[in-house]
Amino acid sequence: MATAGAVDAGIGAGDEAPSIGRPLANVRTFVLDHFLRPVPPGLVGELYLAGPGLARGYAGRPGLTGERFVACPWGAGGRMYRTGDLARWTAEGELRFAGRADAQVKIRGFRVEPSEVETVLAGHPGVTQAAVVVRDKRLVSYVVPTGDGLDLADLQAYVAGRLPEFMVPTMVMLDALPLTVNGKVDRAALPAPDLTGTGAGRGPGTPLEEVLCALFAEVLGVERVGAEVSFFELGGDSLLAMRLVARVRAVLDVEVGIRELFAEPSVAGLARVVGSGAGRGDGVELRAWERPGVVPLSFAQQRMWFLNRLEATVPGAAAAYNLSLVLRLSGSLDVGALEAALGDVADRHESLRTVFPDNDGVPCQHLLDSTEGRPPLTVVGLADGESVEDVLAEHLRCGFDLRVEVPWRVWLVVGGGEFVLSVVAHHVAVDGWSMGVLARDVGVAYAARCGGGCRSGVLGCSTRITRCGSGRCWGIRTMLRV
Repeated sequence: MATAGAVDAGIGAGDEAPSIGRPLANVRTFVLDHFLRPVPPGLVGELYLAGPGLARGYAGRPGLTGERFVACPWGAGGRMYRTGDLARWTAEGELRFAGRADAQVKIRGFRVEPSEVETVLAGHPGVTQAAVVVRDKRLVSYVVPTGDGLDLADLQAYVAGRLPEFMVPTMVMLDALPLTVNGKVDRAALPAPDLTGTGAGRGPGTPLEEVLCALFAEVLGVERVGAEVSFFELGGDSLLAMRLVARVRAVLDVEVGIRELFAEPSVAGLARVVGSGAGRGDGVELRAWERPGVVPLSFAQQRMWFLNRLEATVPGAAAAYNLSLVLRLSGSLDVGALEAALGDVADRHESLRTVFPDNDGVPCQHLLDSTEGRPPLTVVGLADGESVEDVLAEHLRCGFDLRVEVPWRVWLVVGGGEFVLSVVAHHVAVDGWSMGVLARDVGVAYAARCGGGCRSGVLGCSTRITRCGSGRCWGIRTMLRV
């Protein structure tokens, strides 16, 4: 025990969090922020405990001990215990519980406290216990009914009327929740639900629904999908939604957009959109067009260009939109072939050899030819006492002037008989997903420059790619293994 307080008859009444009392004698209690600084009364922080009764740690679990038992800033050589509980001080000097620091999850871009969902579920008269966890990027609730009359569809409607759509979980009914030896809910022992979709609800009723069910299942990676189940309830997110829209357009030859999918996220709803012709359009004829003399920027490029100019005036901000790709290469490396391969990749992707000059403050796109647009391969040798991590950090910190520089550069760090290839690109031309495509294309181009004799399909036969062993991540790193 660490805190205690009087319990009055009104405990649990209203929406106020329960009091957990005051520290006991010989117990030091801190409510701290992420920087281990005390928070003022009324604000929520994480609860830490210290004092002579503190345990030495968890037996046989040094990792967990190091995570939970940390140095105390207010005692010479002392330690404190990180409880993982969130709390706040009241003006009267009492602690009020405010949830768990390690329970917050992210669902489709929204931060969710599972305890909030559990509270709503427990408020239903037919539920005696509830636990909420995340399974395959979706919320799943496990409920124990008070009797035999609980209908999960009614329970879901009850929750949907009190919480936003992204917080409404998939429902699973249990006879009892599994418990640990301490009497707490054993979340790791909760049975895996049938998330294959799932097949909840009816199957496809028309040929169009049958095609859409297959496309939903393909994108979601499940065996089958019910016709009336929401795409987002099955784990879909914005990125998967883009993939689904692209597949629907390709297979059905209709113009369906993200707006229609969010409005009608089920197979049956999207089939109604397609069938009504609301998603159809003449589209734009795909044919070769003559490039205009001045190519304007897209809205996304305008944003990146403006931020790039703004970053130039803010110290230390130049690399805010840099993304990195780090590959460790061992064996014999043909540096000339590698540099030529980088040029081949630049020839293939126009975005990698586009600069963004401005004319009287109005930016535009300027495509460089294959000679000007090839990035030089900068070979960097390690100085005495210099580490690969230091060089990688320096490379990533260097910003781009998008008006005159191509949006990527490549360094080859040489030292200790190995090579580390560092590619840094600006977000105006790439994103996290396309960095993997860039790595693949460089490998294929290098293999071709080496004569096409590479059996690995990634780099030349005498070159091996392994994981960078630095243990530190600069930006977004993509590792390939032959």
